[in-house]
Order: sequence, then structure tokens, then C-alpha cells
Amino acid sequence: MSHNQQEQRSVRQIAIWVDHREAIMAIFTDAHLLQEEELFSGVGPHTHGGGWSQQRFESHRRATLDHFYEEITQNLNNADEIIIYGPGQAKHELEQHINRYKGVSQHVIDLVTTDKLDDQQFIRMALKDLVSAHLQKKN
Repeated sequence: MSHNQQEQRSVRQIAIWVDHREAIMAIFTDAHLLQEEELFSGVGPHTHGGGWSQQRFESHRRATLDHFYEEITQNLNNADEIIIYGPGQAKHELEQHINRYKGVSQHVIDLVTTDKLDDQQFIRMALKDLVSAHLQKKN
């Protein structure tokens, strides 16, 4: 591919806001929102009731989160640039999960700590950050 063809190729950018219960993925091409998707983990709170031991409960919770992170990661295969947002540990756990996939992990360009955002706040923040990161990358 020539240098001019590379410059003209569309850049696929994905922003993800994630906590342990949900993820919102926004997919952009050349700074235009293509798709927004919401995924849910199905994981409950840290406390449990019933007859399960704490160890069994935590093991089940971890397996549920691993499945959730895998579902997110499967949507990242065609990404050129990825930014992960979130309030706590989930963004770091997702990054660790993504790091298992060499073809995807190299495209994570930033992790950003942020509280819960409504859809419009998330889209605006993601677009601003992705455009800024892309411009820095080109220079």
C-alpha cells in the first residue's frame, strides 16, 4: 500500500466506557459515530446471600466478568485505536483481558478514569479524545 493510500484509509476508533455491570461501546470512523452498543455483564454486587461460600461466589463472579470482557474484546478486532473509560478497576481488568490478544492490544491508546456518563457526554468526550489522540499520533 502506498503512503497516499494509507493516509486515505479510514481509521476505525472505538471508545468503551466500562464498569463491572455494563459497557457502552462507541464505534467511530474518521470522527463520525457509526454505531453505539450497550453490553451487560449480569454480575451482581460483591456481597452474596444463600448457601454459596464466599470463594465459590467470587469464582462465579470472576467467570462472569471474564465472559463479559471476552464479549467486549470480540468487538475490537478491526479497531485502529481504542480508548477505555470507567470509574474503577473494570477498565484495568478489560485492558488485561485485551492484552491476551496481540492483534488487538497494540491498539489501546489510553485508559481514562471517569464517573458514569450519559450517552451524549460519553460520545462527546470520546470523540474529542480520539481526535486529539489521532492527531498526536500523526505528528
